[in-house]
Amino acid sequence: MSRPVQIACVQFATRAVRGASDSQKIILEELEGVFRRLAGYRDQLVVFCEGVEAYAQTPETAENVQRGGPMLAAYRRLATAEGCHVAASMKTERGGKCFNSVVFLDPRGEVLGVYDKVNLTDGERNGGLSPGAGAVVVESALGRLGGLVCFDLNFQNVLDGYRRLKPDILAFPSMYHGGLMQQVFAYQTRAFFAAALPFDGGGILDPFGREVKVTDCYSPIARATVDLDRVMVHLDFNREKFPDIERKYGREVTVDIPANVGPALITSRSDKRSAADLVREFGLETLDAYLERSTAANDGKRGGTA
Repeated sequence: MSRPVQIACVQFATRAVRGASDSQKIILEELEGVFRRLAGYRDQLVVFCEGVEAYAQTPETAENVQRGGPMLAAYRRLATAEGCHVAASMKTERGGKCFNSVVFLDPRGEVLGVYDKVNLTDGERNGGLSPGAGAVVVESALGRLGGLVCFDLNFQNVLDGYRRLKPDILAFPSMYHGGLMQQVFAYQTRAFFAAALPFDGGGILDPFGREVKVTDCYSPIARATVDLDRVMVHLDFNREKFPDIERKYGREVTVDIPANVGPALITSRSDKRSAADLVREFGLETLDAYLERSTAANDGKRGGTA
């Protein structure tokens, strides 16, 4: 079934000075200005930049999400006012440890789950932060939401975790862009990638890593509607079936074949059937199933030297 979701990624730069006594006050004031710009757009997921936690909080002002505090309260105001999910950048505290976190809120302002940055920089570790345990997927009314933060984009452990967990959307609050690694994470996890940065170039990528919408000098909020009801298949053994799918269902189905890659992204545009239904009806093999089958077949006949 078609599952359209409108995502907004907020470009966020601040006049606050990191570690200054008034930095949190300034950030909260600036967030209120962002909230006013978001008002009325009916976004379903809003992703915020890592710069919020970096400038607004210290380990001493990290918030326990069970008790809350001024940062969590601000994000909750947005979630409830706009009826949206929020991927909030915050320092959180649990068990006496401080984490650089993505806190996922639902439209009631309730905490759905928390991802803690797994791979901290030297500065973060030396400054009192603790690394998180691993990739996390949060179940929401929109779909499966995952998070990663800034430096995480360089590490295979987070990528491998999300390949196993299969999120629909990866929220990426960051202070750096990451370049092609954004595309790698989108493609390898078959997920939409939503980056919130302090400068131009953040925004939404599709599961092939292609730009759907990014921030630029005219648009500090990247906003796009994506359809989460999708399946990725390889062209091998599937391609000859695509014309039958398109002839039968016409505009109710999109078969997207980018150049030079090999797979296709099939999206259902109908409320009558899902992309998974199309896989079953036409006997398609998903990309991951095909690659796993190929690996097992080759492992069973492998020779030569390692």
